Amino acid sequence: MKNIFLIALSIITISCNAQIYPLDTSPSDIPNNAYIKDTNNELDKYVGLWKGIWSGKTLYLELKKVKTSSSIPGDTHPYYKDRIIGERKVIGSNGTVEIDRISNFDNEGAEFSGIGVSLKNANWKRLYFYPKNMCRKTATLDITSFTGNQMTLHFEYLPSIIDSNCQHNAYVDQYGNFPINFPKDIVLTKQ
Repeated sequence: MKNIFLIALSIITISCNAQIYPLDTSPSDIPNNAYIKDTNNELDKYVGLWKGIWSGKTLYLELKKVKTSSSIPGDTHPYYKDRIIGERKVIGSNGTVEIDRISNFDNEGAEFSGIGVSLKNANWKRLYFYPKNMCRKTATLDITSFTGNQMTLHFEYLPSIIDSNCQHNAYVDQYGNFPINFPKDIVLTKQ
């Protein structure tokens, strides 16, 4: 009886391990409920608190690696994947906190998500930025350089549908952009 139990346990263990795939696996190539896992710890170098200065302001960007539930758009093919998510804190030049999402880090609705390959340059990595209360306006952050404990980010808006009821329309009309409070380019240092 003990041998049957051990054989059954071995089969279950092997079949569970067969459901784990490396990060570069396409979701369409895996079975339902598989796990695209950071088996080589490729995402770990991004994890942590990062700090940079622009126009007298201080930006803190906290990045975490989490296991998320996903599916292929338009399909019911569920799977799990390790991703980087992030939140930010912006302190103005006068010391006032302008944005603080780090203190209440939101794993379910984080402002930043990724890491993927940039569409502009295959050598760059990309984070997606979903700023809160910006009428579904989104952006990308391309990591154009990463060496040791520093990374350079390049911010770019993604095309979006204009929301005629957006509370920021007057600001956009006057200044040409949304008040997202994020630099176009910044060098961040890991803390």
